[in-house]
Amino acid sequence: MHTLAVYAREARAQIVSTWRTPQFLIPSLALPLLFYGVIGLGLSKGREEIAHAMLANYVIFAAIAPAMFGFGAAVAAEREAKLIELKQIAPLPAGGYLAGRLAAALALVATAIGLLGVLAWFGGVVMVPWRWAATLGLGLASAVPFALIGLNIGLRLGSQGATAVANLLFLSFCLFGGLWMPLDLMPGWIAKVAEVTPSYHLGRLSMMLSGMTPMADVQRHVTVLALISLAAVAGAWAAWRRQAA
Repeated sequence: MHTLAVYAREARAQIVSTWRTPQFLIPSLALPLLFYGVIGLGLSKGREEIAHAMLANYVIFAAIAPAMFGFGAAVAAEREAKLIELKQIAPLPAGGYLAGRLAAALALVATAIGLLGVLAWFGGVVMVPWRWAATLGLGLASAVPFALIGLNIGLRLGSQGATAVANLLFLSFCLFGGLWMPLDLMPGWIAKVAEVTPSYHLGRLSMMLSGMTPMADVQRHVTVLALISLAAVAGAWAAWRRQAA
C-alpha cells in the first residue's frame, strides 16, 4: 500500500475514534461556544468591538484543549495500554500514528473554530472575508504547537499525571496568555510570564489579523512561536525514540 494511503487510513481511524468519544468531543466543542456566547457576546451588550476582540482570543482558546488533551492524556493512556507499542511493531510508517493523532486534533479544532465563527457572525461581528479567513486559519494552525507540547506530556507521564499536567497547562496558557482577561488589568509579573507562553503570542497575532490592533512586533511573535515549537519537536522526538527503544 502507498505510504500516503497508509497515513490517510490512520488519520481516518484516529478521527473516527475521536468523534466516537463523546466525553472528550462534547466539552471540546461546547466550552469555547459557551464561554464566547456568555462572555464575548453576552457581556459585550451589543458592542461589536468587544465581541470582535473576544473572538480573536477565543479561536486560540478553542485550539488548546483538543490539542493538549488529544496529545497529552490520550497518548499517555494509549501508552499505558501498550497500544503505542503495537503501533510501533505494526507495518505502519514511524510517523503514521502521530500524524493520525494530529489530524484528529486538527479536525476537532476546525469544527470548534468553525462553530465559533458562525456564532460570532450571528452575534454581529463584522470583518472582511480575508480577515475572517486569517483569524480562523490562525486558530486552526495554533493547534500545532499545543499538540506538540501535549505530546511531550503524553510520552513522559502516566495517564493520570498527563491529565493533571495538561489541565494545569491549559489553565495557565489561558490565564497568562491573556485569553480570558487583558494583561494590562493584571499584575505586572503575569505579563512577564506571558512572554514565554505560546498562547500570548498567538493571541497577539490573532488580534492583529482580525484588525483589532495594528501590526507590530510580528517577527518577534513568530520567532518565539517557532522556538517553542522546535523545542517541543526535539523533546517529543527524544521521548518517542525512548518509547521505541
